[in-house]
Amino acid sequence: MTRETRSTSISILADTRRSVAVALAALALLGAVAAAGTATAQNSQPTVVVTDGTTAPDGTTTVGVVLTDAPDGLAGYYLELTVENPSVARIDAASYPDQYGLTSEPVIEDDGATAVLEAADVEGAVEPGATDVTLATVTVAGAAPGEVELTVTPQQFDADDGSALTPATAAGTIAVSGGGDAPSADADDGDGASANGSDTDETGADGADTDTNTDADTESTEGDGPLSPVLVLVAIALLVATGLRRRN
Repeated sequence: MTRETRSTSISILADTRRSVAVALAALALLGAVAAAGTATAQNSQPTVVVTDGTTAPDGTTTVGVVLTDAPDGLAGYYLELTVENPSVARIDAASYPDQYGLTSEPVIEDDGATAVLEAADVEGAVEPGATDVTLATVTVAGAAPGEVELTVTPQQFDADDGSALTPATAAGTIAVSGGGDAPSADADDGDGASANGSDTDETGADGADTDTNTDADTESTEGDGPLSPVLVLVAIALLVATGLRRRN
């Protein structure tokens, strides 16, 4: 074998090895991305969520307290609910689903600011892997127009195997309507002028409508995210094909 032939063979072999190395690296990256996605899905933390509600100042609304996931079941719980401003809305009552065989009478403060709830699943109704588990139903009474948060504090949650469960929390919003909109300071007085004598039409200096279409300026985010596995495989195929062409 001549020196030139040996040099060409070595070059072809090096190109082939580089192509294989790049292909293996791409496959390893693809596997890492898939593993990360699986780990994220498996590690989603159970959350105690308070649903939103809307009422009038003299009315009531019913909201739920829900555990999103019970991966190891639920033996029992003890939690506290708090309204940030009882002058807008107050906790009026609370009740438990029938599935809990042992419950404590809800303890609600006189001003309706807080409530303490406690229940045990003695019959094993909440099995491991259960989702959207209703813990309690709460009645909130409106007092004055406005919005307040109804927050939840998990004091103790136990799984079926006796282990402690530490869920995240998500507060609900209670909206109390105002019973009618107040007149605007720039309300039309009947002759097309506002209270301060200026024209209330929303026009610019040249008479053109000043309304703008914000939809046109919204940047679409469709397509964002990790590379498609198909694109990775296509890239690998192109690299291998390049190495083969060099060899020929």
